Amino acid sequence: MKTAKIFFVLSLIFFNSLTFSQDKINVVLLGTYHFNNPGNDAIKSQVRNILEPKKQAELEYITDLIYKKLKPEQIFVEEEFSNKVKLNQLYQAYLNNSFDKITDTISNTRSKKKHKENEIYQLAFRLGKKAKNDSIYPIDHFSEMRFDLLQKKAGENEELKNEFSESLKSFSNDYKTCINEIELIKTLKCLNTADNRLSNKGFYISLANKIGVADNYFGANLVADWYRRNLLIYANFQAQIKKGSKNVLILVGAGHSAMIYDFFKNDKNFNLIEVEEILQNF
Repeated sequence: MKTAKIFFVLSLIFFNSLTFSQDKINVVLLGTYHFNNPGNDAIKSQVRNILEPKKQAELEYITDLIYKKLKPEQIFVEEEFSNKVKLNQLYQAYLNNSFDKITDTISNTRSKKKHKENEIYQLAFRLGKKAKNDSIYPIDHFSEMRFDLLQKKAGENEELKNEFSESLKSFSNDYKTCINEIELIKTLKCLNTADNRLSNKGFYISLANKIGVADNYFGANLVADWYRRNLLIYANFQAQIKKGSKNVLILVGAGHSAMIYDFFKNDKNFNLIEVEEILQNF
């Protein structure tokens, strides 16, 4: 009976590997919420304490699952592309078990919370260490998105005002449904469904794009800036792919992953592996 069980597990692992490409770079695009909840996103929410022992155990399980199925040679994260040296100084400290000595000296409360709780340090660093990666790769390119002005301009038209309010409410409810999942793995799966990606992108195309046409196309320009930022993020990713890498993981906010997902679907160099597949229990 025990032998049969072992064979079953090995069969599942082998079956899973068959979905991976042998001639393209396999990519897992993992959209997430920000574990440290800095409040920068348009949708505000209360999130779990990622430092709780139970959540730490869940992170161990999730990163074990990703490592065993993917074994990524490279991990890319939502950190400024220009911060590569600093990011990897922190990563080396993490590998040497001296990360806490650095974070304990940070006096700024917001910065300290980020370095203690953010998904880069809690998930990407943890996975990178298990995969024996010597570096972590930042790909973000920050640009200011004035959603406050977008909402203000929508409010100048009663019909758009109501549509904006209803759309934001629906979008927020979808997001919070994912966040409110008790298990972290279920939250990550929820944030990476086709429906969630459609809800995320749909807000920009269906609504934001048509706001402020008479005001020099304010909404369309904001949407264009959002596409531009994500295209630059994608370019930073493409520029850092190492020769010989076959399996990589990208960890970014769910809003970014919803956009970047389409880029991968149109790039012949990559084989996109669905998050549901990589986080599926044996």
